[in-house]
Amino acid sequence: MSDSPIRILTIDDEENIRTSFRLYLEDFDYEVIEAVDGREGLELFESMQPDLVLCDLRMPEVDGLEVLSKIREQSPDTPIIVASGTGVIGDAIEAVRRGAWNYLLKPIQNLSTLQYAIEQALERARLIKENRAYQLRLEDEVISRTEDLQQAMNDLNKTHQQIKQSEARYRSIYENLQDVYFEILTGGKIREISPSISHISNYSCDELIGKSVWKFYPRREDREQLLDELNAHGFATDYELHLRDKGGKIIPCSVNARLLPADGAQPAVICGTLRDISERKLAETHIERLAYYDALTDLPNRRLLTDRLERDLARARRHNHFGAMLFLDLDRFKNINDSLGHHVGDALLQEVAKRLTSDLRLEDTVSRLGGDEFIMLLADMGDEASTAASRTQAKAEQVQVNLSRPYKVLGHDLHITPSIGAAIFPSDDDPDEDSNDILRHADTAMYRAKDDGRDAIRFFLPSMQAAADQRLGIEKDLRFALERNEMTLFYQPQVNSEGRIIGAETLLRWCHPEKGYISPAKFIPVAEATGQILPIGLWVLEMSCRQLKQWCDLGLSVDHLAVNVSPRQFRQPSFINQVHEVLEQTGADALQLGLELTEGMVIDNISDTIDKMQALKQIGIKLSIDDFGTGYSSLAYLKRLPLDIIKIDQSFVRDIQTDENDAAIVETIISMAHHLDLKVIAEGVETEFEFDFLNQRKCACFQGYYFSRPISASEFTSMLKADRSLPLPKQE
Repeated sequence: MSDSPIRILTIDDEENIRTSFRLYLEDFDYEVIEAVDGREGLELFESMQPDLVLCDLRMPEVDGLEVLSKIREQSPDTPIIVASGTGVIGDAIEAVRRGAWNYLLKPIQNLSTLQYAIEQALERARLIKENRAYQLRLEDEVISRTEDLQQAMNDLNKTHQQIKQSEARYRSIYENLQDVYFEILTGGKIREISPSISHISNYSCDELIGKSVWKFYPRREDREQLLDELNAHGFATDYELHLRDKGGKIIPCSVNARLLPADGAQPAVICGTLRDISERKLAETHIERLAYYDALTDLPNRRLLTDRLERDLARARRHNHFGAMLFLDLDRFKNINDSLGHHVGDALLQEVAKRLTSDLRLEDTVSRLGGDEFIMLLADMGDEASTAASRTQAKAEQVQVNLSRPYKVLGHDLHITPSIGAAIFPSDDDPDEDSNDILRHADTAMYRAKDDGRDAIRFFLPSMQAAADQRLGIEKDLRFALERNEMTLFYQPQVNSEGRIIGAETLLRWCHPEKGYISPAKFIPVAEATGQILPIGLWVLEMSCRQLKQWCDLGLSVDHLAVNVSPRQFRQPSFINQVHEVLEQTGADALQLGLELTEGMVIDNISDTIDKMQALKQIGIKLSIDDFGTGYSSLAYLKRLPLDIIKIDQSFVRDIQTDENDAAIVETIISMAHHLDLKVIAEGVETEFEFDFLNQRKCACFQGYYFSRPISASEFTSMLKADRSLPLPKQE
């Protein structure tokens, strides 16, 4: 066996993705070669002959789909895993159709998922290779032994001495064959059969010779097709049929046979060899299982689901009834995986699979697409669309209740809920609807269920697809927004009770060259979901620190410049090092930098949060909780956090004049902050009443349109140079 390491080719135009893959995989002794785009990847594949390929889909010049097609054409047995940032179902299906063995969504939060996918692909490739080699050896052995036998029989026509010698040689081969040699008259009577038949059938030679062979082959069509093949061509190679042994067991066999025509007094005879191929069939079944079933849950995978969906769609159109698809995603499954480990997460997925299949009609299908996503394909839900929708709703509610029951997994008491998207097919509005469209519709409805608060059921509507297409457009354009210099920073002043500027909040703006300004409310969630928030967040931090240094060089200063930090950005193990590097590279004063965290981000993994916050405090950075009061608002957690500032959410400030509850909440937050020795900043101050109310209750700082809208860096710089106070309410 070769000691050379397994060679993996990664093709990705993002250097940080390639580097993270290489560093992780080299720890497992893989040899990793890297290609920056599809063209270089194809060149390296041809020259280096890797054992496995990791490929992105979205790349310049030659995209990932073209790479898949060319590699599959050159080397169909080389495993290819797609690791792509696009979560579009259609892309994943097209990638599988072109030869991808697996599909992973970037960024991959836990690289052990990648390691597991690689091991599974390499094992499948090994089985394919071994099976092919095994078949080649079988064919070579049959050919070799058949040639020996033919030579032995030819020698029988020589001299008497040669006949004796040939007979001895023939008998030796004949009696020691692992395969079964046979001679059968064309009527089916067995004239000769080798002793090895007992290993396959448990019959002795004496029990078979003189008997009709066809009684041992129960399938009539097998016999007739074999005879047709022999009559047409004079031979049959690797013809598969089924033999019934002495105990009634059916044995899959392979036959290589030749028809010898009648010659004078000699009748026509069929001679050849028979082999038990049970082991080969088991290997083929195993390979088939890997290709069409999920290894973890043993449910049909995406490929088999697509086949069944196309079948159900065709039947629905032919018989004028409706089918349905339920697209399920487990809410907050990642929290369980991250906190308790993948072994617990995998065990939970297996329990979910059992519940989904526990009450399933024979004609229905449950599939696992990957991760925590499941599909339930429901055939024939009624002849009317309204009936189908009603039955689908009832089934979805049943699934929702079933999956929401508590789980006992590896000693843990767990609770999980599903977000369910439903799509009815075929669509009256789209006669060209195909399986990809149905998957996309159900996926879109599922995301609407997520957006509507999770643990919900939503049916697909065309308006949802429009929103999904808009989201996809934002995702694609956002990928290039930084390098095209479409992002810019604005600054909203923060003032004290006298109206003097004491700081500012950095606000990200995206000016699209065709669509104009795109609201952060639209593109920030997309960036967070796709992982693009990481480079964007780092860019915002760098540019904010450069601006701080620029103001310092001009002799201007602010008490602090607040920069929002996303949950995904904050959870990076390298986040503290990133902040250190940015401060060092830009020369900004850490004492002037503030980082704003959300309540949900802080409460999630509280121990890690406290460690990181203390590390930031040690270098002088001010820390604030943004939108306080909209999340957990737990005093037990708040007392443990090394905070400097609490920001009152503008939703409370906006209604303090009309809503007594909001006014009471604001007063409570201010009082609590004073007791904890924390500074309070009120967001969204827009009226004199709001300012006066907050000021009277000793709120120290303010931010909102009443003082200034977010302004450009140059405008804010001019405001600092003027060193003037912003307008305050008129004093009576």
